[in-house]
Amino acid sequence: MFASLWNALLFHPFLNLLTVLYRVLGDNLGWAVIVIAILIRILLAPAMRSQMEMSKKLASLRPKLEKLQKEFANNQQKLAEEQMKLYRESGYNPLGCFASFLPQILVLYAMIQVINVVTHNTFDGLYPFVKEWVFGSSAPSMSTAFYFIDLTQTYTALIEGGNYFARKALPYLILSVTVGVVQYFSTKFMQIMQGQSAIKPAKDGEKTPEQMQMEMLNSMNVMFPALTIFISLSTPAVLGLYWLIQSVMLVVQYLFIDRVKFVSALKQTFWIKN
Repeated sequence: MFASLWNALLFHPFLNLLTVLYRVLGDNLGWAVIVIAILIRILLAPAMRSQMEMSKKLASLRPKLEKLQKEFANNQQKLAEEQMKLYRESGYNPLGCFASFLPQILVLYAMIQVINVVTHNTFDGLYPFVKEWVFGSSAPSMSTAFYFIDLTQTYTALIEGGNYFARKALPYLILSVTVGVVQYFSTKFMQIMQGQSAIKPAKDGEKTPEQMQMEMLNSMNVMFPALTIFISLSTPAVLGLYWLIQSVMLVVQYLFIDRVKFVSALKQTFWIKN
């Protein structure tokens, strides 16, 4: 039942949308993936706005939270009760950020499924009218060439005899590294926009939960892009292209959420002085 619901609500709609875009954009899979990545970011805009609002509320509560932590340092149960009371009064939902992050994970997983189907030319889940319009009576198959790369190829498959900088593998290496670098800076930009960078780093002594969270986020900001590069090297280039556009659109999205803060956050991200 769950599989049927998943296919009906996410997997099949995205597969058919990508297939339609492929035909509309001149049988170009690369541009179809770029457009669908942009559309998904637009679709997730309400979740991003909610996440930013929750982050702003948490930032405004930070002085009161620090005061409670000092006051009830020796009574963790009372501290938790007072924190929840403060959250209720301010309208802050500690699970709000997770609730807004969950749709992004679900959509990413659905898109990975779609990409897997397309790269293997199986196309299970195409609506009959879409299949007829795009492929006619022939077997479903997409052209995967996109400028200098084949979107179904992987960097690791193109390495010749341990030559990691082989000419035909180099574009895939560049794409993978670019994906990781852009993801790093887009995540850093998002933290600044959400006020997470305003948390003071921990000094000698006991760390506050916010300081420990900040240290964990900083570690993840390095680990995740590195992991993304590693995955991109061994998966079809189309996934790297999708991740790249998603990271770029994450930054662009904030331009429409808060234009005033956008410029300031962009300068802080790239250490640009006024």
